[in-house]
Amino acid sequence: MNAYSIDLRIRAMEYLDRGHTYQETSDLFKVTTRTLSNWSRLRREKGSLEFKNTPRSPHKLDNEALLDYVKNNPDAYLREIASHFNCGITSVHDALKRLGVKYKKNKKYIEKETRKGERGLRNS
Repeated sequence: MNAYSIDLRIRAMEYLDRGHTYQETSDLFKVTTRTLSNWSRLRREKGSLEFKNTPRSPHKLDNEALLDYVKNNPDAYLREIASHFNCGITSVHDALKRLGVKYKKNKKYIEKETRKGERGLRNS
């Protein structure tokens, strides 16, 4: 879910500052009272209603190495790929999804023709 705009945050807090209750402000601006409480705390502690800038860690997997591995081992399971790169299965799944790699296996089933007498395990 995307963060609320700064404009909405400012208008909601100004409305709250004019003496309206959290519930009235919540109903008018269609945000929860918990969100209003968080914005109030953020403004009190930081002095502004700016978005939180959360740093993201870099991707664990090297894209080229992952693509090479999948190309050379097209039948490898996610757990095998994760073991090779020493990371979690979810990391491999997310990386393959991000790269647009389809990893679903297409198994071809071969039906054996069996004769009526060969169906049982016991020979009579």
